Amino acid sequence: MNNNNIVPPGIVCSPTQYGRSLTDGSSIHCLTRGQSIGLTVVTQASCISLVAVSYVFTIILRNVVRRIRYATGKVFEGPMDLLMFSLFSADALQAMGGAMSIQWIQDGKVEVGNFCSAQGIVQQLGETGVAMTTLMIAVYTFLGGWLGKDIRTMPIWVTQALMAAVWLFITLMIILGNVINRDKHFETPTPYWCWIGADYLQWRMWGEYFWFWLTLAVSVVIYIPLYLWSRGNLLFDEHTWWKFTLRRVDSNADSELKVIRRRSMVMLAYPVVYCISILPLSVVRWIGFIQERGHRPNHVSSTATFAADTIYSLSGVFNVVLLLTTRPDSVLFCKSKSAGRAPSFRDSQEQSAHNLTENGEAEMLGLGRLPSRS
Repeated sequence: MNNNNIVPPGIVCSPTQYGRSLTDGSSIHCLTRGQSIGLTVVTQASCISLVAVSYVFTIILRNVVRRIRYATGKVFEGPMDLLMFSLFSADALQAMGGAMSIQWIQDGKVEVGNFCSAQGIVQQLGETGVAMTTLMIAVYTFLGGWLGKDIRTMPIWVTQALMAAVWLFITLMIILGNVINRDKHFETPTPYWCWIGADYLQWRMWGEYFWFWLTLAVSVVIYIPLYLWSRGNLLFDEHTWWKFTLRRVDSNADSELKVIRRRSMVMLAYPVVYCISILPLSVVRWIGFIQERGHRPNHVSSTATFAADTIYSLSGVFNVVLLLTTRPDSVLFCKSKSAGRAPSFRDSQEQSAHNLTENGEAEMLGLGRLPSRS
């Protein structure tokens, strides 16, 4: 027997499978005991996120049923509804893709095939969907602060068109990638789960990597001016959108206005949390990306990969916690004012009056009207 086919302790692959993994790692990867443990942790994190996101969808389904039952309006009434529904849908897909690794833990190997292709497709749908939706939330929040836009007055068809374009783009990238490369292994072990193979860096780049790093960069760039604006250090010009003034914070400034401005940034918490969860994974993948571009072996340790992916797999939980603590002003998540009936127009008037400050300025809960720029 060839010495290469001697299976090390802790690996459950057959000698033939192990020998194939040494010569063709793109079609099969035999998991060591340590890798199986690390993958179990990542999979558990994905399952926790899936349970958390399922709870959110239970709330959505309950409120949709109430709205249909009482005929109180459309399911999606504003941009917030579409953005949040898209985000949690993508979170669910991402968590499902991670949870599918249970199969590899059970088999002790990751191998090309229909299940491998399915996991790669689901993961790309979820991960790219989360990135692009989070990018839109960041941009909407920026427009609300920088341009003083009332996002809730924006025609909903604009957001519908944008979200349709996002999901159409992701779907087309997946279909084209799998159809054009159907005679080859497009979704392969990478190596602890299935995704786009290392031979298809361009598909990886434009199908996912680019959106990861664009969302990360945009979120960081827009957070700085909006944070300064919330503190009162930055004043926007009323007539010219690209003009602004920097100033020191006045200790006697209206503290209530500062509180309102900070609350108006509540939706920016989603891009910030995304940055925190994606940063470790981005570092790991960037190192691997550079090594692959240089045709060098990937020397990133499995421990670093599993640790980074565990944090990223919990992003669904992080978003659910944000939802429960920030309570965005979306009909998908809000309970009716009175038990047993849907919220009425009178309820909306009372809530709007409650949100008015003494100066007549309104809080932006979610993506609503921003206070004055002065």
